Amino acid sequence: MTNNFSLFRVSKPGERAFSNLIILIPTLVVFLFFVIPVISVLRYANIGTIRNFLTDSYYLSVIRFTFLQAVVSTFVSLILGFPGAWIMSHLEFKGKNFINSLTTVPFVLPSILVVIGFVLCFGNNGVINKVLMLITGAETPPLKILYSFKAIILAHAFYNFPISLRFISSSWKNIGANRIEAAESLGAGKTKIFFSVILPALLPSIIAAASLIFIYCFMSFAVVLILGGGPACSTIEVEIYRFARINLNLEAAASLAIIGACLTIVFTFIYIKLQKLATNSNNDERKLTPIKLKSLHPGAKIIMILYIFIIILLIAGPIIAVCVRSFQSRAGWSGNVVFSLKQYKSLLDSVSLLSSIKNSILYALGTILIAIPSSIIAGYFLAKKRLAFPESFETFLMLPMGVSSIVIGLGYYGILSYLPPNFDKRGLLIIFSHSVIALPFTVKTITTGIRQLPDNISEASLSLGAGVFATFLKVELPLLKGSVVSAAAFAFCISAGEINSSLILSDGSSSTIPIMIYRLISSYNFFGACAMGTILIVICGTAFYLIDKYGGDELF
Repeated sequence: MTNNFSLFRVSKPGERAFSNLIILIPTLVVFLFFVIPVISVLRYANIGTIRNFLTDSYYLSVIRFTFLQAVVSTFVSLILGFPGAWIMSHLEFKGKNFINSLTTVPFVLPSILVVIGFVLCFGNNGVINKVLMLITGAETPPLKILYSFKAIILAHAFYNFPISLRFISSSWKNIGANRIEAAESLGAGKTKIFFSVILPALLPSIIAAASLIFIYCFMSFAVVLILGGGPACSTIEVEIYRFARINLNLEAAASLAIIGACLTIVFTFIYIKLQKLATNSNNDERKLTPIKLKSLHPGAKIIMILYIFIIILLIAGPIIAVCVRSFQSRAGWSGNVVFSLKQYKSLLDSVSLLSSIKNSILYALGTILIAIPSSIIAGYFLAKKRLAFPESFETFLMLPMGVSSIVIGLGYYGILSYLPPNFDKRGLLIIFSHSVIALPFTVKTITTGIRQLPDNISEASLSLGAGVFATFLKVELPLLKGSVVSAAAFAFCISAGEINSSLILSDGSSSTIPIMIYRLISSYNFFGACAMGTILIVICGTAFYLIDKYGGDELF
C-alpha cells in the first residue's frame, strides 16, 4: 500500500488511480444489486414479528426441520460421495474422464429439473416402481417415497454428492506418497494409516464440502416446495415464499427472511474459511501412483463397478426420464402412453411458452454481461494480491452465496413500488438478481484461472516496460479464454435454471422456463413440463459441455 488513501498495492500513481476507479465496478454490482435489495427487506421486518417466529411452536419446528433436513442431506451426500472420491483419486480405468464429466451435471442442472426427474424415476408410476412391480409381481408400487422427508433427502443427495466427491478426491490425490510410505515403514497397517494419516489430511476438504452442501440444502426451495408434500416438511425458504406471494404478507416474509439470512451468512463465512484451508493443504510433490482397475481383487472390482453404475444411473436416470417423457402423451383421458410430438407442437403454438424461452435466454445473456466483466476485474485483484484487504473483499463478493435467492427476490419485490409504473422493470430486476446469484461462482472460476497463469509470461511483459494493466489486457487476458468461457457458461446456466428469485419477481410478461415448468407441474401437465424441461436440459447441456471442456476440478 503506497499511501494512506489507496486500497491497492500498485507502484505507479496512474495505475493506482485507475485501480481505485475500476474496482468500483464489482463493488457497485454487489452493493447495488445485492446489498440494497437485502437491506430493503429490513423496512418490512418487525422486531415483534421476529420474536413471535422465535417463540411460536410451528415456526420453531420449521426452523428445526430446516436444520434437520440440511444435516441429514449433508451426511448422505458425504457418504455417497466418499467412495467416488477414492475411485477418482486412486483408480485408472476406461471412461474415467466420462465419469468425471458426468459428476459436473448436477452443478448445472436446475433444481426444478431434479424435481421432475425424481417424480418420473421414483414416483408411484415411475420407472423404478414399474421395474420392481414387474420383478416382484406386486400390484401396488413397493417404493413410496415422494412427497416426504425421504424424497427431499434423496433429491438433495443427488444434487450435492458431486461436491463431496470433487472436494475430497482433489485433496486425496494430493496426499504425498511419502506420508504413506513413512507410515508403512513404521509398521502401520492400512486401517491405522487411514485414520492417522489420510483422514486428518482429508478433514479440511471433508468439512469444507460439508459446509457448502449444508448451505445449499439449508437454502433449498424448489425441491422442498414440490417434493416435501406439505407443512410437515416445510422449511424457512418455503414459508418465506408463501408469506410473500400467497398470503401477500411482506412483514412476515421479511421477518422470517432476516432469521434465515442471519443463519446462512454465518454458515457461508465458515465455509469460506474452511475452503481456503482445504485449498492450501496437501501440497506434497510426489503423488500417489494410480491403481489399474483390472488389478483389483475380483470382489473389490465388482464393488467399484457397481458403485460407478449406481452413480451413472443416479445422475443420468432422471435426465433421460425427462427427455423420454417429453416425447410421449396419453391417448385419451385415461389411455395408454404413446410416442408423440404433441407437447412440442403445443409449445410452438403457445405464445406464453415461447416467451418464457426467450426471456430465459435474454436474462441469461444479461447475467453474463454483468457478472463476467465484474468477475474478471475482481478476479484480477484477488489473484494478483493487489488489494490491501483481499480477504474482506472476497468475503464481500461471496455474500450473495450466503443469502437465499428467495430473500434477494423479496428485496427486489419491495423495490418495485419505488420504480416508475411505466418502466418495464421486472425483467431487468430478474437480470440484476441473477447476476449477483451467479457472481460468487464466476469470481471463483476466473480467480482460479488467473492464479494458474505462468508467472514468467507476466514477468517478461513487465520487464519490457508494460504496466500491470497493459500486461493483463494484452498478455494474460487472452490466456484466460478457457476460464472466462467456463465462467460465462456457469452464469448462463445458473440464470437459465434459477427459479427462487424469479418466482418472487415474475409476472405474466417476465416468466421463465423454470417458472413455466413449475406451473405445468402444478396443473399436473407432466408431459408439457418435461418438454420444457428438455429444452432447459439442452441449454444447460451446452453450458455443461463448455464447463467440462474448459473448467477444472476447482468449481467452487
